[in-house]
Amino acid sequence: MIFTGKSADGSDMYPANGVYLSPDGEQWSNMPFTKEDKMWGQIYDHLASNLRSPRMEYDLIQQKKSKLSRRLRDHLVYLMENEQ
Repeated sequence: MIFTGKSADGSDMYPANGVYLSPDGEQWSNMPFTKEDKMWGQIYDHLASNLRSPRMEYDLIQQKKSKLSRRLRDHLVYLMENEQ
């Protein structure tokens, strides 16, 4: 988050409206990043480090062989079963 203010010591600082930093600290947005954005980032990191596609990980989840946490497995299953 970016702060703004006029005093040199920062005593009057307040958050600047409309500027948000991603959970990984590498992207900016004019809208806040959501919990789902953070979960997708964690899933993506897992997939990238294991050289898998979302479909491959989904198949591993169905076989009960996935190493993702329960929360991330549930989110990936939800995404895969509700894709249009």
